[in-house]
Amino acid sequence: MNTAFWRFASFALLGLALAACEHSGTGKPSPPAPRAKAPAATAPPPAPPQPPSAAAPSRPEGFRAALLAPLSGRHAELGAAMLNAAQLALYDAAGEDFVLMPMDTVGHPAGAAQAARQSVQRGADVLLGPIFGSNVTAATEAADAPNLPVFAFSNDRTALRPGVWLFGLPPEEEVRRLVGHAAGEGRRRLGLLAYDTGFGRYAAGAAARAARAHGAIVVRQGFLAPGLDAKELSERVRRFAGAPVKRTPEADERPPPFDAVLIAAEGEALRSAAALLAFHGIDPKQVRYLATGVRPDRLPLDEPSLAGAWYAGSPPEAFDLFSRRYEAVYGAAPPRLAGLAYDATAIAAMLSADRRAGALDMAALTAPDGFFGAGGFFRFRRDGAVQRALAIFEIAPDGPRLVDPAPERFDTEARPVG
Repeated sequence: MNTAFWRFASFALLGLALAACEHSGTGKPSPPAPRAKAPAATAPPPAPPQPPSAAAPSRPEGFRAALLAPLSGRHAELGAAMLNAAQLALYDAAGEDFVLMPMDTVGHPAGAAQAARQSVQRGADVLLGPIFGSNVTAATEAADAPNLPVFAFSNDRTALRPGVWLFGLPPEEEVRRLVGHAAGEGRRRLGLLAYDTGFGRYAAGAAARAARAHGAIVVRQGFLAPGLDAKELSERVRRFAGAPVKRTPEADERPPPFDAVLIAAEGEALRSAAALLAFHGIDPKQVRYLATGVRPDRLPLDEPSLAGAWYAGSPPEAFDLFSRRYEAVYGAAPPRLAGLAYDATAIAAMLSADRRAGALDMAALTAPDGFFGAGGFFRFRRDGAVQRALAIFEIAPDGPRLVDPAPERFDTEARPVG
């Protein structure tokens, strides 16, 4: 097993009250570290802007991690939760020389750029955040520091570049898991219905690649333009479903054109597409609906056509442990994104403890064994995108039902395996 994996597992799971330890090669667990004082449930105000100095500032003592989050503006509540989670990881995983610097992005690219410049001026060794893809790009360009790693809380692959690591789950991970499981269940004729957006086109490409990898085939593909009125939207879905303009008993008895359909849409768009598919004869009792972009805290339980649909997501046990610990300290349940801030801060702490000559050993991020955090097992690809071990869930009227548990480790080729 990779030593970095066990060290991070020890840090993260110690904080989540699990029995984990650093691998010592002896088979015996190391004793847990003594508890420190719990962090305060407050979000300190962002540091005031500092004018650039003509002379290069002297190197500050310790390891400095700048947390770029929206501590003011419309996303301030989310930013405060991200800061709380980072403080929790600081308490669990960091040494005395680890300094967390909260920096306010105000939730938009210009604020993220300013926060990144201030972080560099204050001697940041790593940027934690920001959240949104456009903010990540703005912060990275403004920092203008090729050797400064960015642990971003986004899944926007357009923000990827050397030194940027995206902690957010990319769409292809969901798609690959869903298509692979459907193919394993014998559903190898795939329909793909996506909105004609960057997300939809990206998911369509990922579905085609996943189908080829698992011996399946995309037999029909349809795209829905955003902003269609209800009549035109229904007509587009009808054509995709292969339904006649006028329903007849003979037409209703025809077999569906595919045995699984991947719907690349989110929120209300997912609901509308699923309802129209069922209306135009794609019976969810015959054809398995595969839903992307499903948020566990916002399951579409009130849409009958999505009952029985599958979606891929992180195993709930790890986040539930993190959530209970967070709530015990701060008195409120955390948003899902807060788990990314916890994981990123804990990894930065682990890497800072092992740094050589003041630099982080970034090769540890791509260790095949990966890490275990608030969202379960994960690792990073060499391009900086995260790979997560996902479970398959079925949407049921009373909540999600586990269909296939998440893999418990990654093999030497970094593929999740059971």
